[in-house]
Parts: sequence; structure tokens; C-alpha cells
Amino acid sequence: MSENRRKKSKQRRILRFLKPYALLICLTAVLLGSFSVFADSPEAASEQSREADQVTDTGKTVRVGWYESKFHHMDKYGRRSGYGYEFQRKVAAYTGWNYEYVDGTWPELFEKLQKGEIDLLTDVSYLEERTKKILYTSLPMGSESYYIFTSVNNSEITADNTNSLKGKHVGVDKGSIQSGMFRDWAKMHGIEVDLMELSVSQEKAMQMLMDGEMDAYVMLDSFGDPEKIVPVWKVGSSDFFFGVNKNRPDLLEELDNALSKIQDENVNYSQQLYDKYLTTPGTSYYLNSEELKWLSDHGKIRIGYQDNYLAFCALDESTGGLTGALKDYLAYASSGLGNALLDFEPVCYSTSSEALEALKKGEIDCVFPANLSDYDAEEMDLVVTAPLMQTEMDAVVRADEQKEFIRKSDITVAVNEGNTNYEIFLEDHFPGWKTAYFKDTPAGLDAVAAGDADCVIISNYRFSNISKQCEKLHLTTVYTGVDMDYCIAIREGESVLYSILSKVIRVVPESVTNSALTYYSTEDMKIGFLDFVKDHLMVILLSFILIILVILALLIRSIRAERKVDEEHHLVVDLNKKVFVDPLTNVRNKGAFNEYVQKLQKQLDKTGKVDFAMGMLDCDNLKKINDEYGHDKGDVYLKGASRLICHVFRHSPVFRIGGDEFAVIIENEDYRNMEGVIKSFYRRRKEICSLAENEWDEVHISLGIAVYDADVDQNLQDTIRRADKIMYENKKIGKNHFKKAYR
Repeated sequence: MSENRRKKSKQRRILRFLKPYALLICLTAVLLGSFSVFADSPEAASEQSREADQVTDTGKTVRVGWYESKFHHMDKYGRRSGYGYEFQRKVAAYTGWNYEYVDGTWPELFEKLQKGEIDLLTDVSYLEERTKKILYTSLPMGSESYYIFTSVNNSEITADNTNSLKGKHVGVDKGSIQSGMFRDWAKMHGIEVDLMELSVSQEKAMQMLMDGEMDAYVMLDSFGDPEKIVPVWKVGSSDFFFGVNKNRPDLLEELDNALSKIQDENVNYSQQLYDKYLTTPGTSYYLNSEELKWLSDHGKIRIGYQDNYLAFCALDESTGGLTGALKDYLAYASSGLGNALLDFEPVCYSTSSEALEALKKGEIDCVFPANLSDYDAEEMDLVVTAPLMQTEMDAVVRADEQKEFIRKSDITVAVNEGNTNYEIFLEDHFPGWKTAYFKDTPAGLDAVAAGDADCVIISNYRFSNISKQCEKLHLTTVYTGVDMDYCIAIREGESVLYSILSKVIRVVPESVTNSALTYYSTEDMKIGFLDFVKDHLMVILLSFILIILVILALLIRSIRAERKVDEEHHLVVDLNKKVFVDPLTNVRNKGAFNEYVQKLQKQLDKTGKVDFAMGMLDCDNLKKINDEYGHDKGDVYLKGASRLICHVFRHSPVFRIGGDEFAVIIENEDYRNMEGVIKSFYRRRKEICSLAENEWDEVHISLGIAVYDADVDQNLQDTIRRADKIMYENKKIGKNHFKKAYR
């Protein structure tokens, strides 16, 4: 081992020794680095597999319809995806089917299904008359809704006036369920239109709508492009199924069995596929004309919020504006709708009671957070939206009573004055608890510590705000087993605003609210950490000094041990070289060869197949050189032979197994390029001989190669013997010839 390698090895061992202390060292360094900044510390794709499309030799081959849509989509790389495609692959996992995909539009493929030209089709809605022509699965693939869409440039058809559709050209897929739905809808509204039954692809229909060849088109709410078309009216909804050819009841039985197993595996499978592939900005993400008019007339939406209620909301003293998860929520919601920008005006109130009172007086339009049951809201002439956020509710209790708290029957809970949300929460979930009112949460915590109350109820996202006080008072938390929904409260009768806010709530992903709540729940922890350092500065310094002294002592001890290990290692290396390395040529010797062969034999016995060949080599003129020029020139000759062999067989182990004999176990790249390696051997041998100035500088080596063959060789010794025999045959043939003995 070279000096550099020994140094690197020593460094790696020292690093391994220090690794258990790394976290402690880093933490201590951070603590020391923070001493000077207590008041102003800063804040801190490969191509996918196409195996799903390949037909295997097992299982039935099922001809399935493929129509380009969100059910069946092929990207520019030829990779398939979509609701129907993924569902089919799930079915195949239980049935072992192989699919043969047949292209076409959905109406064309439905015709093929009836004629028996395909076996299976996805997204087939149930109609009684269809049961005479096709088979339906017992369980649906999912459920879908159908809407009338118009171009974004169409100003004649408006959602607030169904008569604006009269006399217009309306397209619908021929033979589809939405065709019947639209007829019923039009009849109910007394509307006559020019109905165009189409047998074209969705892409073609979209283009016709954009080009003005038709004024409206009836289709799934998930198939539209919100940048080009907008939904106007919903005409109906239905379940959709796999359709099976009438002559393939065998497939239907297997398919029904697979669908049953899929439902047992995951009852929400269809909904998850719908969310993945079909959920798009549909009617839920667009304001209708009435909502747009209300927004235009009303202007800003004034939303009242409760102060000092992080991580949810609070007044930012540095900016005078809103902070907390509500701030991030409103920022996302303001531009989340497809056809409108919302302008929210947050208004701060000390308590939720004050905010609700301002709402009743009309000073603001809505309030957050509101945790009102439908009954409570009705009593206050309010309505509440679906939840914007949800939180786990914990009870802050005395640490020595943590285990016994849940079993207590007589509990007094400290409640902030004016906190309507918690009052209603207790009435709904813990009606037997008594309440004691305090000015604020810190006062309530003091009461718990003093025994004047048993607990304070708090959101798990807000615990960081009180963690330091809880630590000082020896308080801890217990999960109540109940979660609280935080909604927006609106005055009764404000139906248009309610509709707008309901759409806003559907627009904002849960990931936005969860990330915001997590972020703002840790804001106060930064200050708490610095306070902890200040309070325990002397202890931390002494601990740091002690840790450094211990590490230095252990490091010195380790270095001494390393020296001893290095000395022993050098002895082992020298011994190994003597045992396994030929001292003259520095290649491995016969002992190493025997050991390598034994390991290779064990591998063969275990796996039954290893790709390698055995090469045997013999130096032709060694005896003559030794006799005529002396053994020192013979050594030069052997070294030259070793260099030639190692140069040619550079990816294989080389051994000197006798005075003038060498062996090579041909593996890896040498094995895969056997022809090229052999040619290189003879070319290199010829070049050396032609350039040699002395006879002992020439290299005359005979070579024999035998590829291991399990049908011929019972073991590796048979391969060695064959290679040795071929080598002697080549020696007899002459210097410039070689007998091939490999396959």
C-alpha cells in the first residue's frame, strides 16, 4: 500500500471514529455561534418502462378499445396512461390478461364492441337498450358528470339565461348517454336546438367548437380545456362501466371477479383515479355570470379574523397586516379561480366574538375561524362553509396527571373570555366539563398549574406559542381524540358570496394549508430556542468544554491505536505478498491460482453458470536463454513475458504457476471480446520480437484457451486440462499460428 493510500485509510478510520460525536459537535458549534446574534438571528427525470404494452406468452389476449382522451393517452414517447388504461392494468394484475389495443373514436369503438371486433371498452354508461347488445360489469368503474360547454369567445350563450341556447348548433357524441341527457334537459327547459350527433374524436370536437362549426358541445366536465372552453350548464350524471362483447361472458366473469378484488383492496380506488386523471378546472373553478356581477359590484371581500391566534391568524405588528396560515391561504385563493381575481381585505379583531358581532352588523362580509354547528349558526343567523383547515385538539394538563387525566370524571377547563369557538367545541364534544373563564391563554395555563383548572384546550398547531410557559409550569399535552374544523362564517341570505367562497375552498389544495400551518406553528420556536440558550448559557459552555476535552483524549488514544494497527497491517500485507504474489514478476502465484480456482468452482456449484475461459501460457525459449546467457537474463525474459500477458489480458487475473508457465482466468471485457484479445496478443508479441535488440528481450509465448462448457467439463480442472492441451498443440504448430479452442 502506498504512503498516500495509508494516509487516506487512516483518515477514513478517524472519521468513522468521530461519526458518533458529529451531531453533538455540530449542535455545540451552533449554540456557540448563536451567542452573538440573540436579538437578530437570520432564518434558514429517464425514460419510463413500456412493459405494460408488451404482450407476454401467458394469459388471454383481450382486444380493448383505445380512444385518445384522459381515459387513454399516449405521450410523444409512446408511453400509455389514463384512467381507463391504469384501471385495465389493475384488472390484468388479477386476471393475467394481455391487451391488444385497437384505435378509434369512442363511437367507432362502441360499434366495434357490438360487432365483436373488440372485446372490451371503458367508460360505457348504462342504458337499458344497450344491455341487448353488450354486457356490463356488475360494479362500475366510477361516476361522471356531463356539462354543456361553449368557447371562451362565445358571448351569446350565458349561464344566467338558458334561452340563449335556443336555435344554436349543439354537438353531442352519437349514441352516447349524454345525448339522451341533453334531450331531457332541453325538453325540461323548453329549448329547441340544432343537435349535431358526432362520431369524431374529442380533439376534433374541441376544434369544431373553437372554429365556430358548433356553438356548444355536451361532454364530461373533466375533458375540457379551461383556456379554450367553459362549462355553462350541467345536464346530468351517471355511473360508467366496462363494456364487454356479448359473445365473451368468460371475460365478464373474470372481470367481475377482478373488480370485486380491487374494491376489497382499496374501496377508494375509483375516486383516486378520478382525482388523478379527471379532476380539472371544471364548473367548480369558474364563477358564473351572477357571481362575476356580484364581485364587480361589491369589490373587496372583507374577512374578519381573530388576533393572536397563530398558526392560523394574527396581526403582524411589524407590518400592520395579516400573518399566519390564513395569509397564505388567501394569497393562493385570490388567483385560484379560472376566470376571476379576488381581492380580500383582512380585518383584525381581538376575539372571535368581536368578529362575529361585526359580521352581524355588516361591517365585514365573513369571519375566520368559525367553528359553529349548523344549529349554532342558525341561532346566530349565520351559515358556515366547508372547512378551510383542520386541527388536532389537545388538552394542556399538569405533567404528573398526564396518565390519569383521560379517566377523570370531574374536569374544569380554562377558557379564554370571548372565545366562541372553544365554548361551542366543549358543548359539542365535552358537555360534562365545567368552564372557568380567564383573560387569555397564559392566564389559563397559570390556573392549571395552580390547580384552579384541570386543563386548557388548544390546537396542536398553537402549542409552540405556549411551549416555554408549559415547560416552566411543568405542563404537558394529552390528545382529546377530537379534531376541530375551522370554517368561514357568512350572514344568512348572502348566497352568492357563499357560492364564491365554496368554490375558493375547493380551489386551494390541502398541501397549501398544511405547509402554512406547519410553517407558522414553528415561528415562535426560534425565539424559544434562543431564550433557552440565554437561560442556560453557563451550563452549555461548561458542557462544551468538557465534550472537547473528552473528544481530544479519545482522539489521542485512537491515533495511538491507529499506529499499532498500521504496523500490524504492514506485516499482514508483506506476509500476503510472500504467500500469494510471485516475487519476480509481481503477478499472483500458484497458491493464489489454486485459491481463485476453488472460489470459482464454488460459484459454479452454486449458480450453475459463470462466463469465463481458462488461458494457459508457456514461455518457449526460457531454458535456452538461461543456458546461454545466464539466469539473470532469463529473469528479464520472464518479466517481459509477464508484462505482455498483463497488457493484453488487462481485465482478467494473471498468475505465474511454474518456472515458465502462466495462467489467465479470462473474465469480464476480455471474455466478451475474446477474438480481439487474442489478435492483440499475437500482434503485441510480434511487435516486441521485432524491436528487441537481444534474444532475452524477445517474447515467445504459446497460448491455449478453453471456454468453460458445462456439457463438456465436469469441473474446472477439466477446463484447465483442455486449455493446457490446446496450448501444447499450438506450441507444436509454431510461433505464428493458433488453434481456436473456444465457442
